[in-house]
Amino acid sequence: MPQVLVTGGSGFFGIPLVKGLFGNGYSVRVIDMEELREPEISSNVDFIKGDIRDKEIVHNACKGVDYLIHNAAIMPISRAKKKVFWEINVGGTRNVLEEALVNHVRKTIFISSSALYGIPKEIPITENTEFNPVCDYGRSKMEAEKVCNEYRDKGLNIIILRPRTIVGRGRLGIFQILYSWIADNKNIYIIGKGDNRFSFLSERDLVSACVLSIKNDCENEDFNLGADGFKTVKEDLQDLITYAGSSSKIIAIPAGLARSVLGVLDLFNLVPFTPLHYKTPDKPFYFDTSKAETILGWHSGMTNSDMLKDSYDFYLAGRKDIDADFGITHKKSVRQKFLRILKKIS
Repeated sequence: MPQVLVTGGSGFFGIPLVKGLFGNGYSVRVIDMEELREPEISSNVDFIKGDIRDKEIVHNACKGVDYLIHNAAIMPISRAKKKVFWEINVGGTRNVLEEALVNHVRKTIFISSSALYGIPKEIPITENTEFNPVCDYGRSKMEAEKVCNEYRDKGLNIIILRPRTIVGRGRLGIFQILYSWIADNKNIYIIGKGDNRFSFLSERDLVSACVLSIKNDCENEDFNLGADGFKTVKEDLQDLITYAGSSSKIIAIPAGLARSVLGVLDLFNLVPFTPLHYKTPDKPFYFDTSKAETILGWHSGMTNSDMLKDSYDFYLAGRKDIDADFGITHKKSVRQKFLRILKKIS
């Protein structure tokens, strides 16, 4: 069986990715700082506990690998300093690509981000839309793509996937805040009127894109990936509230006021949000995915509404444990900080 190395294989997206690779007949090796605690797959995975900043560990992980999916990254909710974003998302990517080159890996899939586009200058966003990141995370992913282009010039075949915000079973982070407020019948505050169309991407559709990227003969291509089925922010939220049987009401806050207040609170680390979370959600944000459809034969299968409902059901089923399990990844809850006060009066 061809062997695939997945960096970040123990995370929210890494786990369904590993399952999807197994389902398509691949042997899988994982490198991650977090143990792979998934009984149905962990016994079949060649697991390496390690940090992608460690060149020796990455070198050993790449030995004998046919394909590599570079998924490891530090996320915006970590609120990390710029130096850390650069060390992991840029420096770590360079380590991974260098060892892929040394070990003659046939194809590398780099999981990038839609955060590169920040506040987009055109809609729908295409692969040629100018990058305009608004946070250190987005800027680090932009620099990581520059590293990818360096290694393309050195002979690596690198496919870059730029997914929209990934939503699905197990997706928590700031979504856990939304789900807890809906479950408790609290008002849901949004930035702006909520009349902007805003797409997400399901984890299973991103898994499909990864598998198709391996199987397809394409070389050194970039692909934007997002759902086809999405409404406005307000409509998708209302669908979830109705589905949950909640009495929550959507309260629109003027975008300028919301950004100003959240910017000050963010400065003092009083909210879990970063500039990516409060500078962009009132803007239309969706992709033209025709390139991925044409070259990869990829199509999104889940709508925003489907993803949110699936993710909400996962949260509700394990709420007691989830609400007490905090961290800085999409698999963990985040501390609400000042929002706890707002929730009490909502």
